[in-house]
Amino acid sequence: MKIKLLLSALILFSAVSITKAQQTLKIGHVNIQELVQKHPSMDSLSAILEQETKDMQEIYQEMIEEHEAAIEKFEAESETYSDFVKQTRQNEILEQSQKIQNYNQTAQQQLQRRNMELIQPIYAEINQQISNIAGAQGLSYVLDVSTGAVAYVSPESEDLTPLVLEAIKGE
Repeated sequence: MKIKLLLSALILFSAVSITKAQQTLKIGHVNIQELVQKHPSMDSLSAILEQETKDMQEIYQEMIEEHEAAIEKFEAESETYSDFVKQTRQNEILEQSQKIQNYNQTAQQQLQRRNMELIQPIYAEINQQISNIAGAQGLSYVLDVSTGAVAYVSPESEDLTPLVLEAIKGE
């Protein structure tokens, strides 16, 4: 009988503990993409990337123009070339074309790296503000609704996006 009473008390205690644990679990959500887009530093970051893109495009355009001029010159003068000179000029044009393709690929990669380099501090600041606000609000979890991985957001889930946006604009 004592064992049954002890077992019943243990089950009741466990049920109360589980219920209490479920009540203290607080979940919030944010839209990190929105926060990044509305971050005060994004305008200057975009301006830097636009200028670097423009500079790289100008170099690319110059290379294209030089290549087209070389092709035109080759076509105009190729009849006067010996076979050896003709082959040499064709190889030069081919090498120039490959150089242009390599430059374009390298430039694209460099712009992607530069974008990541510039945007990384913004993500770090947003994550820090999310941590600060979530800690102050006593949240157990904060979900990012911009990734699309969240299947459901409860009406009880607190949207921290406005609070984080206010915090990053205030600094």
